[in-house]
Amino acid sequence: MYHINKIPAMLIAALMCLSLASCKSKTASSEEQKPKSTVKPPVAAQESSSEPEPQPQEQEDHIGQKLRAVYDNFKSDKYSFKCTLLSNENDDKVQIERYKSGSKLYQSQQTDKGKRGFLADGEKVYEFDYLTYSYTDEGKVLPDIIESVVDENLVQSSSHIDAKKGETAEEYTYMGDTFITVYDFYFNEKDDSLVRYTATYSVEGNDDVIESRTVDELTSSVGDESVFEASFVTTLTNFSAFSQADRKTYCSDICTRFGITEQMLVSNGMTSESFRKIGYSDFLGLVYRYSSESGAAKKQ
Repeated sequence: MYHINKIPAMLIAALMCLSLASCKSKTASSEEQKPKSTVKPPVAAQESSSEPEPQPQEQEDHIGQKLRAVYDNFKSDKYSFKCTLLSNENDDKVQIERYKSGSKLYQSQQTDKGKRGFLADGEKVYEFDYLTYSYTDEGKVLPDIIESVVDENLVQSSSHIDAKKGETAEEYTYMGDTFITVYDFYFNEKDDSLVRYTATYSVEGNDDVIESRTVDELTSSVGDESVFEASFVTTLTNFSAFSQADRKTYCSDICTRFGITEQMLVSNGMTSESFRKIGYSDFLGLVYRYSSESGAAKKQ
């Protein structure tokens, strides 16, 4: 949604939901992209064989029982999940809330700057932001790190584990082409409930970025299901409905409000003309990043 891209979403405190799949290279050579024929040449009768074709081997499951149990909660029909996220990249504390009921999923991320998130109501995915009071109905659902680690079936490791007294731990490592990500999950020794988990992003030549999430609540129920109603969009500006000219005007006005200068845009490889075609998540990433540097929003 946001994870925002030195490595997706690690550079903006309000946008902290990594998708492992987005970290993988999708490039391929022209030869690799050429379609291959699926038509087999005719086989002479004497060449036929009664031996059965080899069956594909089942992939080994690397996921530990404790993390698997937490993952099953996320795949259940209903759950409520709350955690507090901190990063060594900045001082922002992020309060994350995530609710699921059937096909509906809601997540919000609250910082001192504002609140943003997404709502999948079974028909559309709304991405919303209360710092700029805007939304788009062309958003994306982001998995939690727990879901990503299990779905990717990451291999267990033990390079970073630092369990406290009364905790047990499981660690998993993702090896990218140019970076390594290590995930450490810590569980209550008595009941195996998830207490906290960290993500350490290592890129050669850069200091490690470490995100730490403390679990505040994980239950198999949802309290007030009005959270899944999209009525909130009536108070927000529809970013996806803008013409290119109106999008440029809107984005320029927001940048002026938050003290984001043309020089800041240029340092990000942009100009105000770039606003004509900028995507919603990219624009919010720009606002959250540079509004931190320029201070509080100017009063209108």
